[in-house]
Parts: sequence; C-alpha cells; structure tokens
Amino acid sequence: MSDYKSKMKQEYLELTTRISKLRRMIVMSKADKLEFKLSCKIELLEEQLEAMEKYALILETRAIIEEIELMEEEL
Repeated sequence: MSDYKSKMKQEYLELTTRISKLRRMIVMSKADKLEFKLSCKIELLEEQLEAMEKYALILETRAIIEEIELMEEEL
C-alpha cells in the first residue's frame, strides 16, 4: 500500500476514534454525568462534532474514489 493511502487510513482511524469519544462526552455532559466541568459551551462541542463527521464523510468518499479500504478487515 502506498504511503499516502496508509496515512489516509491512519488519519481516518484516529478521526473516527475522536468522533466516538467526543460524541460520548457530549452525551455524558447532557446527562450530567461527566466527572469534570466543561470549560466551553456544549453547542461549540456539537459544532466540532458536526465538522469532524463531515470530514470523515469526505475521507470516506475519497476512499471510495481512490479504492482505499479504510477499515481493517476482520479475520
């Protein structure tokens, strides 16, 4: 696999991991179950999540066009 394809795959994996963590933090915050107090408004975090999800979709679209398998195949 070429270097840029590997980097794109790694970037997508890191991005989707961060999306999951941010989504969970937002849900926990709304349920008042976070162990810490947010220093910014929840709306800002929701905007960030939306932007990250849009970027993930762009990477997915590129991967289809460039024939890059983003997810590891399970054995």
